[in-house]
Amino acid sequence: MSGRIETRFVIGDSRHFFAANNETFDFVFLDGDHSADTVYEEMVSALALINENGLIVLHDYFPGGRPLWSDGVVISGPFAAVEKLRASGAAVKVIPLESLPWPTKLNSHTTSLAVVAKGH
Repeated sequence: MSGRIETRFVIGDSRHFFAANNETFDFVFLDGDHSADTVYEEMVSALALINENGLIVLHDYFPGGRPLWSDGVVISGPFAAVEKLRASGAAVKVIPLESLPWPTKLNSHTTSLAVVAKGH
């Protein structure tokens, strides 16, 4: 290994990207259509393309479908998609990051980012 890290940012429909791709990845960040059906499809594809120790990061993951901020807003798709994955037998570990060291939304440090890894 050369120690070189290749990073590629792709803007577009991730489902099309995954369908046309046969590479594997160490890291995938999903932040697009937040509907449960789309995120579920993205997660199935991403899990098939990440390396054994690869990670997926989801944006707008609201654990338990509950609000994270005082405004009460919940984007339910990513959480619902992960629950559907688990119900279908996929072994995934989800770690909500919960807090960041810098200010985020509504003058808090709360984040909706979550790390997803293949379960063992």
